Amino acid sequence: MAQAPDGVSIVQAFFQALLSGRLEAGLELISPQAVWRYHGPESLLPFAGAFNGPAGVRRFFETALQHVEILDMRIDAIEAADGALYIRGQERSRVRANGALYDIPWLHRVAVQDGRIVSYDEYLDTAAVAAALAA
Repeated sequence: MAQAPDGVSIVQAFFQALLSGRLEAGLELISPQAVWRYHGPESLLPFAGAFNGPAGVRRFFETALQHVEILDMRIDAIEAADGALYIRGQERSRVRANGALYDIPWLHRVAVQDGRIVSYDEYLDTAAVAAALAA
């Protein structure tokens, strides 16, 4: 079953809110039952793990942004399959503590129900992020 067409607009609105510094507006699009996962070793990535609901997603972004400054993030493609959206993009960020840069492609799997994000999985080159954090 394909993702409902409004899922794309929800994801786009979420990205627009975040990239314009309006975290609270983005959090309004997160379901109270949502699970956000940043896949990677928690021992190397302080913002890796699972985060629940809008409060957990806020904690994820606050923690991540304490460590990295996003210089550029873009969506290259959004595809619907098997009831989810698959979003492919690119991120360029700088580690705040040491100035190290990383530029990585990513893939996010997102499910939207009733106009809100209910699951969000981030897949990316976590080795590159961990190396930049440790530089």
